[in-house]
Amino acid sequence: MKIKFLGTSAGWPLPRLGCTCELCSSTDPKDTRTRAQLLVNESILIDAGPDSYRHLTTLDPRKIKHILVSHEHPDHILGFWDLSHIYNNNQTINIHVTNHLASQINNIIGPHKKNLRMNIVDQNQPFMIENVKIEYFPVIHGKTPAWGIKLKESKIFIYITDFKRILPSQEKTVKHADYWAIDGSTLGKIGQGQGHISITDGIALANRYRIKQTYFVHIGHKTGSHKFLENHLAQKACKNFHISYDWLEINI
Repeated sequence: MKIKFLGTSAGWPLPRLGCTCELCSSTDPKDTRTRAQLLVNESILIDAGPDSYRHLTTLDPRKIKHILVSHEHPDHILGFWDLSHIYNNNQTINIHVTNHLASQINNIIGPHKKNLRMNIVDQNQPFMIENVKIEYFPVIHGKTPAWGIKLKESKIFIYITDFKRILPSQEKTVKHADYWAIDGSTLGKIGQGQGHISITDGIALANRYRIKQTYFVHIGHKTGSHKFLENHLAQKACKNFHISYDWLEINI
């Protein structure tokens, strides 16, 4: 699988509007982050936040054939308004989501469904997209229904941008994964939201579940610069832990 991190910020981009803190004043391009979104094999889009338009102006949006969605928060679905208007696109884009998510997305796109087809899938019921086996599995993200997304081609890649807890019933789904990209909204407890883990928590979880490679995504305002976080991981974790950044590509 070819994984491209289109966006890696939390609910608001970095730098934040009007902020002059050290992070928001950074000149390192890796500290400029748009909202979390992932592209798999050039054709599978995961999440569709308000930066979808910006991301796809640098790609060929007509290559997008499938869309998966982790949960209903605005930074993950507002981009459907723009995705419903891709010009010179004669093919249908298949949206594969749970029934709950389908209703939330329909509220955004309304009657603009000409090139979008909704496909309802059940959690913990794998399905195929091209050569990739996909599975939605439930996670705890405050009071909002949310899902991790497991993808398997030759290796396993798991994407969980927003979560506080993995249910005991779902631990077998994530254990021993080759790669996962997980919530990095905060470094520790400072600024940590009730529905999110921290990078410190994520290190512990990755070790507990014996994940081979961990990428932190959904990077928040209280984490520190990219360089700081990479140095932090070098000291507190090991070489198998990484801080993702916009337009990072990995092949697995």
